[in-house]
Amino acid sequence: MQRRQFCQSAVQLSAVAATTGLLPPLARAQATVLRLAHAGPETSSQHLAALELAKAVKEQSKGRLEVKVFPNGQLGNDGTVIGAVRGGSIDMMMAGSVNFAGLTPAIGVLDLPFLFNGGRHAYATLDGAVGAQLMTGLEAHGLKGLGWFEVGFRCITTKNRAVRAPDDVKGLKIRTTPNPSHIQAFKLLGCNPVPMPLGELYQALETGAVDAQEHPVAITWSAKFYEVQKHLTMSRHAYTAMPVVMTKGRFDGLPPDLQAIVVEAARAAGRFQRDMNARDEARIVADLKAKGMQVLETFDAEPFRKLVGAETRRSFIEKNGDALLSAIDALRSA
Repeated sequence: MQRRQFCQSAVQLSAVAATTGLLPPLARAQATVLRLAHAGPETSSQHLAALELAKAVKEQSKGRLEVKVFPNGQLGNDGTVIGAVRGGSIDMMMAGSVNFAGLTPAIGVLDLPFLFNGGRHAYATLDGAVGAQLMTGLEAHGLKGLGWFEVGFRCITTKNRAVRAPDDVKGLKIRTTPNPSHIQAFKLLGCNPVPMPLGELYQALETGAVDAQEHPVAITWSAKFYEVQKHLTMSRHAYTAMPVVMTKGRFDGLPPDLQAIVVEAARAAGRFQRDMNARDEARIVADLKAKGMQVLETFDAEPFRKLVGAETRRSFIEKNGDALLSAIDALRSA
């Protein structure tokens, strides 16, 4: 009798422990942990947005799913990490859309110079049918598109002279993305475009391997390019989107409720980042001025557009057709 009472008590205690979290860690269900890699510094808006994504996933899944964020290219450069996510050795990553153009060339439409007339136009494109179509194009390559972060509208910085007119960039060695339209555009302007990873750029600017670069002001600030560049021109000559992607097989293996949580967390974090970038731009520009940069805030884009706009569009259409461009142009008043 006493033995039976003892066993019943033990069972009751075990049940209480299981519901109150008193069991040892190995006796409780382990959280599924996803590794998310990106190349941005810890001060960048993409990293802060990635942390928001991780926070939302953990809270909404009640700890069943966690995302661990690795910034600063800790797990490799963008190309290496894309390969790792496709292969499943890293779970998630984000990078500028140009890095995915080798897999699905159509995504290169987003990087065409002077494509968007502002943020609302870009967001209407990414959050609508065009963005969904481009994300779907990644699935054949083992990637599940979760949402859109942004690199943002790109602006030119130089060491020795401000950029006011096309003649001011002639002969410059300028770091660009590897996107064919970016390379073509700067060649049309008389530059020598030099694609290279973000992580190598500071040293290249410092040593004079390149003279200039073009990134959104938030990256110019967070990567401390103001230490090795003197002039900033608010050219906004191109926009770069940033897909957040996951290994498709890993995503498909999650229960449907966790799939929904991951997708919504990525989309919400993208909106968080957009709001942050819009709110912080004026402060960042003021800080760049305080750090010694000369900022040209009024920029006449038309002379540049005349030299590069039609040619880069024509090159894209020859390879990919005009349907995507037509759809994006139709959203200009959005």
